[in-house]
Amino acid sequence: MSVVISDAWRQRFGGTARLYGEKALQLFAGAHICVVGIGGVGSWAAEALARTGIGAITLIDMDDVCVTNTNRQIHALRDNVGLAKAEVMAERIRQINPECRVTVGG
Repeated sequence: MSVVISDAWRQRFGGTARLYGEKALQLFAGAHICVVGIGGVGSWAAEALARTGIGAITLIDMDDVCVTNTNRQIHALRDNVGLAKAEVMAERIRQINPECRVTVGG
């Protein structure tokens, strides 16, 4: 399956294409990955996927950001305490890659 990659996408993720090749960039743009658990590992993994150019990401976590998450979770910022982890991470991904289709599940 061939994915049409916009100029903005290509500009944003040109480094990914140089590192992994054009075929991989196409594969990443067409991929849909689900991250279950947006905590100490999942939050970092989700952001790395977004920064790699993954085309669609589903985030699943039923917990809220807590002040005690600050030392290990990328989305754990003062203004996010008490908010749903998956929703906060979804917004962060949209800021990184506006073309990524982000779904919050669970």
